[in-house]
Order: sequence, then C-alpha cells, then structure tokens
Amino acid sequence: MHYVRSHRMSRLTEKQRDTVRELTHSALISQLSFRVAFRAADYLHEDARVNWRDFRDRLHSGYPVKGVGIKATSSNLKVFDEDDGGFLHLSEDLNPEDASDELPFFPYQAASAAYSFTLLEGYGNNLANIVNPGYVAERRAWHHGVYGDADLKDPIQLKKAREGFTKPFNRASFKAKNYAVQRLVDLKRDRNAFMHDADESVDFEEFHGKVMGTIAALHFLIVPTEKELSAYPYFDYYGKWK
Repeated sequence: MHYVRSHRMSRLTEKQRDTVRELTHSALISQLSFRVAFRAADYLHEDARVNWRDFRDRLHSGYPVKGVGIKATSSNLKVFDEDDGGFLHLSEDLNPEDASDELPFFPYQAASAAYSFTLLEGYGNNLANIVNPGYVAERRAWHHGVYGDADLKDPIQLKKAREGFTKPFNRASFKAKNYAVQRLVDLKRDRNAFMHDADESVDFEEFHGKVMGTIAALHFLIVPTEKELSAYPYFDYYGKWK
C-alpha cells in the first residue's frame, strides 16, 4: 500500500494514523480479493449455465449435489440433522437435472453485495472506535445516520446526510464530499432492497465500486494529509503497484 503525504500534519497521533492505515489496507485487500473471488465464481456459474449438458454429466459422477428436505414437528426442532433425530434431511438422492435447473435462481449478486457491505460496515465501525470511541454503540453501525431514501437534492436532507457521514468520525460535516455521501445513500438503498425486500436486482460490480469508493473516502476524511491509496493483492506483472 502506497501513501503520498502533504506537508500538513494530521490531528491524529502517529500511532492512530498507523492504525488507520493498517485498517484501510486490510479493508481494501479484503474487498479486492473478494471481487476476484466473485468474478471466478461468476465465471464458473455462467459456464455451468451455458454448458449445462457437461455440468449435468459431471453431477452424474458420484452425485455430489444432494437434495435437502424438511420434516418438522413440534418435538424435533431442537436438532437439525435427521440422522440425529432432527428436522432437516440433508442427503437426499437428487437428479442432476434438478440441481442444474436451480443454478439461475441463486442470488449470488445480491448475496455478494450483502457480504461486501458487511465488510464495509466493520471497517467503518473500527475506524470510529479509533477516532471517536464510544460512538458506535450496541446495535448501531457507523452509517446509521445516513438513510437509503435520502434525497440529496433537498438541502435539509443533504445537510443531515453529510452530518451522518462525518459525525461517527468526529469530523465537520463540510468535509464530506457530496458524491461520497451520495454513494453511501445508494449503497444503503440497494442494501435495504435486498436485505428487507428480497430484491435481487443489484449489480454487484457497480455496488462493489461504491463500497471501494466509500472506504477511500472515509480514509481521506480521517487522514486528509494523504493523497493516494494504492493496493493490489496479487503478483505485480508490470510494476504498476510499487
């Protein structure tokens, strides 16, 4: 990770700045790695969908994908596995055609977006704990003051959203960039749609880009003396990431 600093000193102690840098680096690496994992899984998913005959042939070898069923009563809910007397039947013989037919219905875009947002939430909470200890209380995340239905064209809502963006980090609201606040509004809108309304229409790549932009915006909000973040978790073929 590469940093370019200006000559102004941050209000943070050097120890705090180092901790923020480490948290940001870890957050960026986790998000970048997850995006590549998503692309690999997306490739395999699409390949299995397009080449469904080959996929079904592979499933016929040992029948690795099993069916799952449920037989629940008021007396067997304490245990999961039916082998132990529970309600879930986890190893039913399954026709490979049935398994491949389910592929298009797996909400991997929304599921991946949910996980990416969870990582962002943890990163922001950790930052707040460094620069504003005690702000992130139980059952309240750092972003709770920014709402997914906010209309930032309304000056009053814009003011509240900017305050919600900066208050967890003990920074003045005018230091928040409008585009950064809008990204967080978009993220919370999309996150609420799939978490609360089961809306699977989110585009993970676009969502993830906004997550990455939010991480960088939070870092520069807290450490404004640094002008560049650079991270790449893989082999650098062309010396671009030195």
